Amino acid sequence: EPASLACLLHFLRTLLHSAEEGDPGAAELLSRRKLLFLPSLNPDGWAWNERRWPRGGGMKRKNGLRTCSRRSADDQITDGVDLNRNFGFQWGYTQEAGSSGRGCDEEYRGAAAFSEPETRAVRDVMDAHAVRAVLHWHGWGNSLAYPFAYDWHAPLPSAELERYQELSRAMTSLNGYSHGRAWESVGYHANGEADDWGYGTRGLL
Repeated sequence: EPASLACLLHFLRTLLHSAEEGDPGAAELLSRRKLLFLPSLNPDGWAWNERRWPRGGGMKRKNGLRTCSRRSADDQITDGVDLNRNFGFQWGYTQEAGSSGRGCDEEYRGAAAFSEPETRAVRDVMDAHAVRAVLHWHGWGNSLAYPFAYDWHAPLPSAELERYQELSRAMTSLNGYSHGRAWESVGYHANGEADDWGYGTRGLL
């Protein structure tokens, strides 16, 4: 999802420029918060998109692990692990939906939770920096999703749900994006997903 990198860099550039121009909100954010930016969590997918679709339009969301084809994974969009199904909370929650155990499927979750170096890298950054809040950028859809995504009826304490709803209303007030839990905002559920892992294991906002 290459567009997510462009969005992230635009946000960072805008924030730094605003602070330089004397915007008090931007200056306060930079002086009072530690901000971490991970510009690309799927370098394999990025490289594949760049090679196969150099003018844009590539949408390989899986990494480069050979999981399906007998040929080089460089040639196959079906190969790889869907990294947003590889995190260690409710990984493989159900065999029926939300992820797949079949290597050729688009939502293949990998051999085990955190089986992939990319998801382990995210986990290690969270450990090293005691992260308290996280925002995962995706390049598909005009929506803002929050936990839980692994099950239609997964419980979220009412106070936490109200906090997410309040924040998401503010964050989408100007762009008109839909917001809610994954099944409310994008119409499906997912297990082994990054937002669920952050909230479910660490209480991250």
